[in-house]
Amino acid sequence: MGSELGIIDGIYEAAVVPEQWPSVLEAISRRTDSAFGTVFIYREGVHKFVGTPESERLVSDYIALGQPKLNSRMERSLALNSPGFVTDHDFFSDREMAEDPFYRDFMYPRGYGWVASTLFPLPNGDMVSVSFERRKARGAFEADAIAALDAMRPHFGRSAVLSARLGLERVRGMVQSLNVLGIPGAVLRQNGSLYVANDEFGKLVPALVQDRRDRVTLVDGNADALLEDAIARLRTRDAKTMVSSIPVAAKAGRLPVIFHLVPVRGAANDIFSAGLALLVATSVDRALVPTAEVLQGLFDLTPAESRVARSIVEGNTLEGIALAKGVSRETVRTQLASVFAKTGVSRQTELVALLSGKGIAEDADG
Repeated sequence: MGSELGIIDGIYEAAVVPEQWPSVLEAISRRTDSAFGTVFIYREGVHKFVGTPESERLVSDYIALGQPKLNSRMERSLALNSPGFVTDHDFFSDREMAEDPFYRDFMYPRGYGWVASTLFPLPNGDMVSVSFERRKARGAFEADAIAALDAMRPHFGRSAVLSARLGLERVRGMVQSLNVLGIPGAVLRQNGSLYVANDEFGKLVPALVQDRRDRVTLVDGNADALLEDAIARLRTRDAKTMVSSIPVAAKAGRLPVIFHLVPVRGAANDIFSAGLALLVATSVDRALVPTAEVLQGLFDLTPAESRVARSIVEGNTLEGIALAKGVSRETVRTQLASVFAKTGVSRQTELVALLSGKGIAEDADG
């Protein structure tokens, strides 16, 4: 990939195979005598990036600082609004660089300090930044290096647009495949609003779901609080977050519904993917008591918690469950409290209503 033609081919290949980005950026870094290269996506307050290993280390150090506004380059680059690659001296004077906290306290101590970068918007509203960093001792980017990068810039732009379109087609395919199965499904954007939804999911709007500007909401207040928390944890990439299951109790003429929020991870380096999570809805058949295995899968319960939940729905008391399982009543109470937290209910009658409805009057306000 060392030749210019090979690099350009690599840029387009990375649009389809995101795992190729690090090697493409490494090749361009060698071509321009840079230490590393990085591609950033700025989307709805969320920054995603991919780069060479050296870039990954430096950006991780920067994120760990918890000072997102320390990097003054971005603000000045936006104000400059240049149609090509720009360097530090397009943003700052030598004196400003020496006094700027980002250079003085972060970049210079790590041996870096010269950048060549460019910005361009995507049709979906995202902002893309491509940058290459040199070591401070190497010196600023020369005119011929900037010319070489400018020659590649249109290819970066086309590749980014292609990646965004492919990402949209992937999520459309995802929800349409659910539609064929009769399962309501939608993909949420990074801010939690609806990105793509199938026809079955559309039938839930507005009775169960509302698509608002800030994020998708559930009409049921208790369920929506759980959804809001789940979306927030996904956006911060909480290590404990896998799948969140959110119950909505039955109302007159409607079965209970479980919403499942599943992270959309995609390819590890697919920073152009705009989808945060897949939101799927499944109805619970009130005529049946779900098995312990089904309960465990629906609500991320432990095996013990799922057995306690099923026993409660079957009409057993805490004392009876404890005796049958050979554990203390307090152990069962603790497990039930965890079931309440995960299913979004606060009483045993609510749990029974959610999962079976036996002997429980449906809400009359539906």
